[in-house]
Amino acid sequence: MTQNIKEWFVPKFEDTVHNQYQQNTSRLGDTVAGGGTFTGDKIYFPRMGVAEAYDSPQFARLALANVAQDFIEVQASPKFIAFGLWDPNANKYSIATATEYGKQAASAIARAEDDCIIRALNTAATTGVKEIGAAGFEAVETFGDYDTPADLDLVAEAIAALGEDEAFEGEEVTIVLPFRNKVQMSLDPYMASNDVRGNMPWNDLNWKRSERLAQSADGAGVDIMVYAKSALVSGYNDKLTKIDERDGPALTDIIGYWLQVGAAARNARGIKRIKTKKNFNLFREPTPMRTVA
Repeated sequence: MTQNIKEWFVPKFEDTVHNQYQQNTSRLGDTVAGGGTFTGDKIYFPRMGVAEAYDSPQFARLALANVAQDFIEVQASPKFIAFGLWDPNANKYSIATATEYGKQAASAIARAEDDCIIRALNTAATTGVKEIGAAGFEAVETFGDYDTPADLDLVAEAIAALGEDEAFEGEEVTIVLPFRNKVQMSLDPYMASNDVRGNMPWNDLNWKRSERLAQSADGAGVDIMVYAKSALVSGYNDKLTKIDERDGPALTDIIGYWLQVGAAARNARGIKRIKTKKNFNLFREPTPMRTVA
């Protein structure tokens, strides 16, 4: 085993993990809101209804607590990432390899948060979201079906439905679609004209990809998710618990971390699901043109 590995390899590994995770966000972690508080093995996210401004200071004093509010309780999932360091020749490990191990650990932590967000989206799409003070679940609005390929006009329809609620005005909106699908658009003369060139709502989306989206039972269809940033929340416990042990019988040093991650949907109206055939090119058909004599 490499000599004195705990004196130089482990500190470099730890520095790399923290630096990498601070510099790079996860694929989906920056597309949702945060603000969670960890208490034991649970994380609590605040949720509030829509607040309105008042004209009268006297009336505002009477209405300070009129906004519906509660907390979403989420079971924080423990996540582990650990490496075994075994070098019988005592010459393979170095500062450079410590950096590579650290990068891999940071990537695993980021993917753990992405997985939680995808699960929260899938749960919202299948079971709905319990709104503030409601006894049941509100369903997420769904467009399309698993037998028909989605197109950009269907994406625009989902965006329009999302925009009907003023609570999401001006928010960043994200679309998560299957990893392999391509996005294409045909700029026919009508779409290229000056009066409609800027009226392409899909250009304003934050496009993300994930191969972990929910699929139909036969695997031929897949969900595309469109959501406003405030409609979902996620958080990870940044107090990483270090794993630094010696496995004597295996002659191996074990290094790594374990942490907690949680995510949840908090507003059904801020999430739209598009069902689509799995293999397709996201495409907008040209608008038919007619020449007037």
